[in-house]
Amino acid sequence: MKMIQSDCVSTVKLSGKSLFGAATKMMAVVALISGFSVTVHAGKIYVPNFSFESPVVTTNFPYATPQIDEWQETPQPGDYNPTNNFGTPWFELVGSFYNVPFPGTYIENLDGVQAAFLTGYPGAGIFQDDNSIGGTNSAPDHSFNATYQVGMAYNLTVGLTGSTDEPLTQGTTLQLSLYYRDPSNNIVTVAQTNVVYDTNVFVDLTRILDYQVQVPGVKATDPWAGKNIGIEIISTTSLTNAGGFWDVDNVRLTESVYVPNFSFEAPAVAQSFPYATAEVDEWQETPQPEDYNPTNNFGTPWFELVGTFFNLPSPASYISNMNGIQASFVTAYPAAGLLQDYNTIGGFNTAPDHALNATYLVGKAYTLTVALTGSSDEPLTPGTTLQLSLYYRDAASNIVTIGATTVTYNTNVFTNLTLLSDFSVSIPGVKPTDPWAGQGIGIEIVSTTSFTNAGGFWDVDNVRLVDTTALNLPSGTATADGQFQLNLTGEPGASYQILGTTDLTLPVHQWTSLGTIVNVTGNITFTDKQTSLAQRYYTARQLGVSKNGQ
Repeated sequence: MKMIQSDCVSTVKLSGKSLFGAATKMMAVVALISGFSVTVHAGKIYVPNFSFESPVVTTNFPYATPQIDEWQETPQPGDYNPTNNFGTPWFELVGSFYNVPFPGTYIENLDGVQAAFLTGYPGAGIFQDDNSIGGTNSAPDHSFNATYQVGMAYNLTVGLTGSTDEPLTQGTTLQLSLYYRDPSNNIVTVAQTNVVYDTNVFVDLTRILDYQVQVPGVKATDPWAGKNIGIEIISTTSLTNAGGFWDVDNVRLTESVYVPNFSFEAPAVAQSFPYATAEVDEWQETPQPEDYNPTNNFGTPWFELVGTFFNLPSPASYISNMNGIQASFVTAYPAAGLLQDYNTIGGFNTAPDHALNATYLVGKAYTLTVALTGSSDEPLTPGTTLQLSLYYRDAASNIVTIGATTVTYNTNVFTNLTLLSDFSVSIPGVKPTDPWAGQGIGIEIVSTTSFTNAGGFWDVDNVRLVDTTALNLPSGTATADGQFQLNLTGEPGASYQILGTTDLTLPVHQWTSLGTIVNVTGNITFTDKQTSLAQRYYTARQLGVSKNGQ
């Protein structure tokens, strides 16, 4: 696998001045991006107090508080009577607790040292959006200000378990949802997942299990397009099952570019012989070369060189890690393949449906990931190649490749054909001067093999496209006390090492490490406390992603 990256996405030289009596002190900043690989994650959206570490809960009895910063409690129903619930006031039905390291109760995979508790009582819950009022606040602080963007998909993940101290009743339910507010400020659910407490699922209450809510690609016509994102976690149990506590932790929200029919589940393939079809919804087949002659390829017409197949559960051919129950096949024949952009015509369509409507945004980096294996029924020849690429169309509608990865079929790499392997191509942060800035995103998966190696099939699945905020040091400011502050923007949750030098002739690996920072929200300021230098240059290296992507 070849990762296409740039050694230097942008170079910016800034200078800052501050006056100390008659003296002037100057510092220079060079913003560089290192070229080493980091793990690819979906674009993370900052969720304030996602791990419920605030407020700090005392580490002594009762190890809990009814307070949760940033999250607002669901409103008390008009008919709620504390006397019918052991005298418990409504505000005490949710809160934060310390993960006490007692045997049998300590949650082993908690993020941080605290989590939230939520009583299994109808309507008890917490929510957060741009206008919610969390904790002891008297007004919204607008910390959570993300919006639903057209062309993007959203995934909410929440860690859950049942309390060991106050057990839930079998069949108790909890709802996780993503919502927006209508013009009347009413909460309108966009997508939801209902979680049922079942001891056959929650077999170990000392371990958190992840549950997800997914919103597919946002369309311009969707009423939530452009609206603020809201998250709600609420008990939906009946009074019959009321009681006990849910333990809630590590709320994660990610944004990715929506790729229509990314898992090739459409059209539905008949689960009978031949278990395949030459149709692939949303994806357009690459054009037939003028010199293609079916008689030279076992009488196969060009349109049958790609298609969709059902993952038949037969020994030695069933793909165990497929997303869904279908995948695509691409014949290893020169130029056979699939592509998708805003104007492609997929499946039985006679005109573009514009389903892939995302564009290359300035300041964003993009990574395309595709799961691949070779067919066990029609084996590939070693040395056969496939190209994955991101492209745009120029003014004449020609495909212009921005970045590409060539995958070579090698039995030392593809050691088990019943397992898909991920291959990726990345392009660095889009600059305003790039010709593809603002242009529609295009994806192509095409066989680049020679006629010598022609034959056999690639199995293709789970096409993912992620945009992340490219590292940038847009400005720096010298302070009155002689320190220097760097303003860094980048992917929320990413960790950065700040390096400095007074000698630009030194290679970067010989620069001095000034510290490591975690860019929690996407914007962060680093302060160099050294005050005795007349000049210093800086670089920021992305080291990876902090724990659990937050």
